[in-house]
Amino acid sequence: MNQDAGRREWCQVAVGHPTIGYLDAGPRTGEALVLLHSLGTDHRLWRHQIDALAAEYRVIAPDSRGHGRSSWAARLDLGEWLADLDRVLDHARVDRAVIAGLSMGGVQALAFAGLRPERTRGLVVADSFAELDPDVARAKTDAFTRRARQDGMAALADWYVAETFTATSLPVGAEMVREAMSGIGPEALAASAETCFGARLGDVLGGIGVPALVLWGERDMKTPRELSELVASRIKGARFEVIPEAGHLSAIENPGEFTRVLADFVAERQGDKR
Repeated sequence: MNQDAGRREWCQVAVGHPTIGYLDAGPRTGEALVLLHSLGTDHRLWRHQIDALAAEYRVIAPDSRGHGRSSWAARLDLGEWLADLDRVLDHARVDRAVIAGLSMGGVQALAFAGLRPERTRGLVVADSFAELDPDVARAKTDAFTRRARQDGMAALADWYVAETFTATSLPVGAEMVREAMSGIGPEALAASAETCFGARLGDVLGGIGVPALVLWGERDMKTPRELSELVASRIKGARFEVIPEAGHLSAIENPGEFTRVLADFVAERQGDKR
């Protein structure tokens, strides 16, 4: 095992605005894997995957702006998200990486793979979409922003946890989701929701030329299966797999299977020099 396998460092990119924080774990050499979290959570969404994969790979898990320990700046669009990730990779001195994202992180990963192909070694999109019907996008955005402004972030977090997890007993990690969402400012959440749900990436999919894996939790009622299947069908050579016994946050609800599939994909990239 690499002597850096147990390494974990919290880093901050202070050049530019806002300040972006990220966890940098595992050996500095070898394949780099970037993990992008969902709306309202932070890098801790990936706790199980980081624990398992950082023994062999360099794992970089940022907090999206306005989430976790990353600061907020009022202007937000897809371009700002891409610039933030560029800054993280530059700070970590990583030229190219496998980019994986779940839900909002999946939207970010799709955009990055499509618009930053020179920095992308592979793509994993979990429980996400390329674009939504405008009415659906507005309804989803309003569901978050209305509750945040009328009821407060703690009430929003309670609603989200109750609506998202599908197992009879809440899984390990559910309380982290509640805590993370409770700590976000309403403005940051509203802008992130609007940017995520309003993304229009359908035209980007056909130009993605890196190996891609699309995952979907079999009980995910927030992102219908057909949206994930559409992403897989429009990226040349993409593979689609179902994570059993999992809902929208499949990396938390079935971490063992999610991690196994993700680890296999990253291992394949080690021998792929494209």
